[in-house]
Amino acid sequence: MKNFKITLIVAIFAAGLFTACTPESIQDEQTPQQIDPRTVKVPPAG
Repeated sequence: MKNFKITLIVAIFAAGLFTACTPESIQDEQTPQQIDPRTVKVPPAG
């Protein structure tokens, strides 16, 4: 019974984490972007 409770808690936590990290919620315009594209420096290829 103890293992079942722990497994249930982990499953609920994993489901919440999965829905929080889906691309739809990341590309949401309501949440501000954490990386400013103007300050990102891309190294040259080669």
